[in-house]
Amino acid sequence: MLNEKQPKALIVTGTRPEIIKMAPVYYALKRNNISVSWCHTGQHTSLAEQTFEAFDIEPDFILIRPSGNSVSDLVSGLISNISQLLESNEFDSVLVHGDTSTTLAGALAAFYNRVPVIAHVEAGLRSGDLAHPFPEESNRLLVAKVANLHFAPTDKSLQALLSENVPLNTVFMTGNTAIDAQYLLLEQGKINSTRKNKVLVTAHRRENWENIPVICDAVIALSKIRTDLEFVFAVHPNPELKMKVGRHLEGADRITLTEPLDYFSLQRALSESVLVMTDSGGIQEEAPTFGTPVLVLRETTERPEAIEQGYSSLCGGDNKDKIVEHALKMLELGQFKECKNPFGDGTAAVQIAETIVKACNELS
Repeated sequence: MLNEKQPKALIVTGTRPEIIKMAPVYYALKRNNISVSWCHTGQHTSLAEQTFEAFDIEPDFILIRPSGNSVSDLVSGLISNISQLLESNEFDSVLVHGDTSTTLAGALAAFYNRVPVIAHVEAGLRSGDLAHPFPEESNRLLVAKVANLHFAPTDKSLQALLSENVPLNTVFMTGNTAIDAQYLLLEQGKINSTRKNKVLVTAHRRENWENIPVICDAVIALSKIRTDLEFVFAVHPNPELKMKVGRHLEGADRITLTEPLDYFSLQRALSESVLVMTDSGGIQEEAPTFGTPVLVLRETTERPEAIEQGYSSLCGGDNKDKIVEHALKMLELGQFKECKNPFGDGTAAVQIAETIVKACNELS
């Protein structure tokens, strides 16, 4: 059609997982003739730069992280910053991902500024407990109220949205874009899948901060029982967490403390490890691609699909003996030789882009 307006989309991210999972969507939108801009809110900075570089993306807008340490300070500041951007630039759609403070702020800012299409990628995940994870569970519930396109990664997440009376014609089951990102690396030959006698450990969620000493003690106990294994603890940059982990594990035999792994290094570590112990949601999704079992250091998870299929086990993070017992059981099971990732098949970004294009075209 002559003089047809090119739709304009804004992707809003604030953390490394959001960048990873939105990168495939960014490229899929560009292939579909959408004018795409990327706003990074500065919620996380040190981990963001290396991740943008990994996917060869240069954000169009980099905002200054709001001052203040509370969640309310962060969210209110982010809403203000994103709103200023939306007031000075016209977009047909805003895309947010997941459940971070940036996700909530981006969706609310778009809603307040009457952006026609508000798309929520990785919608419908539910733990059923507002305190676990906090504040992520409340964030995704609130975003579902203002978004008008909901991209659910699994049937469970789709059904959760429908049970909350989200209109059926706004919900699409696509799979998870994290798997798209992994497939991209596998196709490029950037991941080495050779197994090593290594256990990867990560712990960073707010509800686990008080459990860090317990988790560290469990890792020490495991290292004394399984002397054939090396343990790698990728420590989150939060100063309080770094201090706690360092105090408990510095100098321990066969336990290596590292800085947070960049995306490529994390994927290689997942492919090489015989077990992952983590409270990360993203790792729960990514590890099944490599058949690597996951011990989830949380009381609840919004990703039950992997647990139901036996790829992961839920044990909490506050009981050393329970962690050790579960870890030893999973180590005995070993990796999964044939594993179909329950979270996606690598086509999510294409499906999302096509739906965004259709929604934007309907505006004109």
